Amino acid sequence: MNLTRVSRSNLYEGAKAFRRYIPLFLAMIALGTSLALYADSPFLVIPFLGVLTLTSFAALEYALYILVAFLPFSFRFIMLSGTEMQVPTEPLLAIMAIALALRWIILGARKPENRKARQPDRRPSDPPAFRLSGSPAFPFRFPMLVYGVSLCLSMINAGHLYSAVKGSLRAVAYIMLAAVVSNVITDKRRLKRLFIASIVPSTVAVGWTVIFLADRLEMWRWSSAYEGLPFTSYSHYGSFVAVILLLFLARSIFDRGIYDRVIWTILLGFFFVAICFSFSRGVWVSFIAAVGFLLLQRPAGIQHKRILIVGGAVAFFAILLSMPHISHLIISRVKTIVNFGYGANKERILRWGTALMMFSRHPIIGCGYGSFAFSYVNDPAIIGTYLTQFGMGAHSEYLQVLAETGLIGFSAWMWIVISFFLYGFRLLKRLGHGDAGTREQGESQEARKRGGEEANTRSRAPTLPRSFYRSLVIGIMAAELSLLVHFLVNNLIQSDIVGVPFWLLMGLLPAIGNMVESCQQSAVSHQEADS
Repeated sequence: MNLTRVSRSNLYEGAKAFRRYIPLFLAMIALGTSLALYADSPFLVIPFLGVLTLTSFAALEYALYILVAFLPFSFRFIMLSGTEMQVPTEPLLAIMAIALALRWIILGARKPENRKARQPDRRPSDPPAFRLSGSPAFPFRFPMLVYGVSLCLSMINAGHLYSAVKGSLRAVAYIMLAAVVSNVITDKRRLKRLFIASIVPSTVAVGWTVIFLADRLEMWRWSSAYEGLPFTSYSHYGSFVAVILLLFLARSIFDRGIYDRVIWTILLGFFFVAICFSFSRGVWVSFIAAVGFLLLQRPAGIQHKRILIVGGAVAFFAILLSMPHISHLIISRVKTIVNFGYGANKERILRWGTALMMFSRHPIIGCGYGSFAFSYVNDPAIIGTYLTQFGMGAHSEYLQVLAETGLIGFSAWMWIVISFFLYGFRLLKRLGHGDAGTREQGESQEARKRGGEEANTRSRAPTLPRSFYRSLVIGIMAAELSLLVHFLVNNLIQSDIVGVPFWLLMGLLPAIGNMVESCQQSAVSHQEADS
């Protein structure tokens, strides 16, 4: 009788869990039917957006996984009005932002006593956090809100209002991704799902690109080498690979916990080889700066890993430089960094000057988001007509923000960046410099071997895997630093292949902070219960 009750209970729980996936199955059926009926019709976008909306509102977590899974394979779709968008990345970003905003509005409308009951007590020494009712802490809410307002204010001076409105809304959708990630990724299980959903297609896309680039090595320095590949240029490709590589590198150096080191080492080696196929000088400089940041961290017991990684990198590049054809390409490319007569460098200086002139005209609220592309006139005599047919930006994210959004937008942008690193360093300080998580795990295992009441008490208490979380925090900060350094000489955040990782990591850091806070509170509760 008891077994029957247990089996019925398990069946009931399984049915309840399965109910969550019914909207997703219906969405996939609707999408498949739409593809069959409207494959050659521009109206395909209507059922497509409907499926994405259903998924986002029914299961925001799985919409995030779909976003990162399809990111390397998004394609540019031209609508009837001539408007372009990356599908499914950008429409899914907008729908997820709306779904999260409605969730905030609904939760914020609850009674004050419910909001107070949902918020746990926080110590004064904890990292600052601004918490909505029922949602995880999100410390960058205010600077991002100010930055979003600055985008709207800049429309006042926009010469092309339609483009400014469209670009500002698009930028806000990207910014909201950070809040979505912070709200959705609440535990290690979801963090693992996010990793699997992102790393598998990313590895496929990068591997596909490496194979074709190896065959087109003589076209290494031209964007035409990326024709037909998931990435449009070596800058986008290199930035994307650098983010993933730095996360792998940080965990390999700083995580002394239990995980499959063989698979992680293989992936680390694969992405290290992949980044060598990037011909972007900005990627090289930014990656070196980020690796320097990694090596400056001081947890105990990793000196041998530093020596091993640095020695391996030096040996690898020594082998590359020993190959005559490749060494000539690399050395000539490095020399152009400080050569002001080089065409690309001339173009950058002209764009930077144009951005400063735009800022001088409207220094407070800027000239309007996206206005630089309409203001700058390319000079084909410098780098040719083929490259200048595209409306590129100011070749510096900082100068472009300054020109298009003025001092208000630039101050908010720098506020976001500084708040991110301050939060990260506070979180690292909270996690400590040693391998306390590994020691706690060892002590717990020894106590369980000895047996007794003390062992049972320690086994019940949750342990905080400090080295795991510390490696993630350092890796995220290093990856963001790599992008921010590259943004000094390029503006890539408007591209989904770079913008999505940037804002995703911006939200993932506080998500990890929430996990650490939750684990520490659980440990304190267990200690109080045992005492």
